[in-house]
Amino acid sequence: MVDRIARDKLGEQLRHLAAGLISNDDFETEVLAAETDDGGYWAVVEQAWFLYSDLYQHRLSGSRALSNNDRRIVSRLILFLHSESEYEWTKHPCTGIVRIILGLVSFGWIPKVFDNKWKTQGDYDVYPFFRKSDFEVARANPRLLAGITDIQIL
Repeated sequence: MVDRIARDKLGEQLRHLAAGLISNDDFETEVLAAETDDGGYWAVVEQAWFLYSDLYQHRLSGSRALSNNDRRIVSRLILFLHSESEYEWTKHPCTGIVRIILGLVSFGWIPKVFDNKWKTQGDYDVYPFFRKSDFEVARANPRLLAGITDIQIL
C-alpha cells in the first residue's frame, strides 16, 4: 500500500535534511510521528538514519554535508517515495539489539552473512525499488519534475 500523503511528507523532510535546512532531531521528530502502514515509508526512514549521527543534534552541512554518493542515495530514496512502487522487500532478519549482539560475538561476521543473503531477494543496487525496471520507470517519469526536459537525474 502506497500512502501518498505520508510519502510526500517524508520526501520533503528528507530533502530538507539532506540540504542541511533541518537538524537530524527535527527530521526524526517529524518522520517518526507518522501513522502509516506503508512499508516503503519505514524502509526509507531506516535508510535515512545512516546519513547522520543520532548521538547529538546537527545539520548535514559544512563538514557534515553529504558526500556525492550519499546524495545519489537520497535522490533514489526520494524518487522511490514519489513513485507508485510498492515496497516489496521482506523484513531484514537481523536488526536491532539482535544485530548488535550477533555482531559483537562474531566480530561482525554473522550480520554480514544475513545482509548478503537478504540483498539477493531483489536488485539491491536500486533499493528501495525491488527491480531495476521499476527504478527505470520512475526515473523516466519523475513526479516532481513533470514537464521539465532539461534536467538529468542520477
